[in-house]
Amino acid sequence: MLFTLVLIFLGLAVLQRFVSDTAITTIPWWVTAVIVAAVISGYMWIRTSLEEKRAEAEWIEQEGSVYIRRMEHERQQRSEGEQ
Repeated sequence: MLFTLVLIFLGLAVLQRFVSDTAITTIPWWVTAVIVAAVISGYMWIRTSLEEKRAEAEWIEQEGSVYIRRMEHERQQRSEGEQ
């Protein structure tokens, strides 16, 4: 989070330094804040969705291994029952 804030600060500093008296610098500060907040929100959404996908894949893998163990156990019981 700190790294993101430092990048935003540096980006705004460069923008202020090299872009003077143009349309982008006449935008009110709160509009810029809303745009930055939207970008950060989008980043957090992407990060969260990736974490959820990983967690879901891990859960599916665990449930699959439980199912496979149960199938093997039933197969062993059947083979013991036939003997």
